[in-house]
Amino acid sequence: MRLFEDPYLDVNTAADWLDAEYSTANRLLGQLEDDGILEERTGKERNRFYRVSTVRV
Repeated sequence: MRLFEDPYLDVNTAADWLDAEYSTANRLLGQLEDDGILEERTGKERNRFYRVSTVRV
């Protein structure tokens, strides 16, 4: 998974990695944030940037 290689991403990056629409990637990142896997770093509503918060093995 690319998150192990590059633990920082935004919605556009996730959409590119997944070959998915922006809205799909946005929902996925929101779910990963809710699950505690990603942390949103900007505190903004737009142009959000995420970082992996936990790596579970």
